[in-house]
Amino acid sequence: MKKFIISIFILGTLLEAAPAFQAKRTFTQPDGTVVEYRNKGDEHLHWKETKSGDILLYNNQSDQLEYAKIKDGNLKPSGSSYHKSNKMKRSAVRHLSKKDLESLYKLKRKKHSKRMQKHHTQH
Repeated sequence: MKKFIISIFILGTLLEAAPAFQAKRTFTQPDGTVVEYRNKGDEHLHWKETKSGDILLYNNQSDQLEYAKIKDGNLKPSGSSYHKSNKMKRSAVRHLSKKDLESLYKLKRKKHSKRMQKHHTQH
């Protein structure tokens, strides 16, 4: 029975980071701009990505998609709304690269692994 419980725990840990549903989606900004994107990442780190590679997040307060930024080790909306035709807005925000996201993801996975190891050794 003990082996069964350990097996379930390990399986649960392996299945924990499920990938995001990546079908193409559309969202209409409050100003009427239609944004096509795909969800990327998993529950540790997730974002919306346009065909041109812009990294976006939904801001609940502004009810719009905004460029993403890294703040305090987390991905956050920047406060700058996405408009694919507005070059000035796009240049006003430092665009996150795949390398930025990769570094943040590795950091989050490392923290998660440490929490799981600590939890596992306590039980």
